[in-house]
Amino acid sequence: MQLKPITTIAVLSLLFASLLVAGCTTSTTSTTNNTNQTTSTATTSTAATHDAFLEKYLAAIKNVTYANSSWNVSAWKLEWINSTSAHLQDAMRVKTANQTLSYDTTYTVFPTTQDATNYLNAMNKAAYSLSSTTYTGTAYQKATGHEPQVYKNYVWNEGSPSNISEYKRHEISQLDNFIVIINSWKISY
Repeated sequence: MQLKPITTIAVLSLLFASLLVAGCTTSTTSTTNNTNQTTSTATTSTAATHDAFLEKYLAAIKNVTYANSSWNVSAWKLEWINSTSAHLQDAMRVKTANQTLSYDTTYTVFPTTQDATNYLNAMNKAAYSLSSTTYTGTAYQKATGHEPQVYKNYVWNEGSPSNISEYKRHEISQLDNFIVIINSWKISY
């Protein structure tokens, strides 16, 4: 019985990884712009406002999430930080496991791969371990037309996987000039 939470975490990690590497290419344009210092208003903007690759990548993640028939999406809140960064908070109920997954992720595109590497190297990754340097996904290739030359994935498991209520997983990934930071994802029943 103790293996169930660990097995569940492994399966759900793979499910989320599939979101990051999904091969959809539909693009949508919806943005939030600050209208003054104290309030913000949602407005529609042109595609030139945001990085085209980031928009394509975020649209792919959304399409895969909503298309998965074993999930009921209960939250999807995407906010643009600036033209090259976005913050996504989402949650979904996994029907087969009777669990809810909650994600808090930041996506950033840098001008060059070296800029992204410098950013990654400057981050405090003391609690993280390098998990992989081999990219196995398709979304990046669909968005750019090529596999990433540089790929690094770091993982930090906060708490014990055997105690789901106190467990959080954090990830940092670099795909060339693209950085994905999963600030935390949690599982609840």
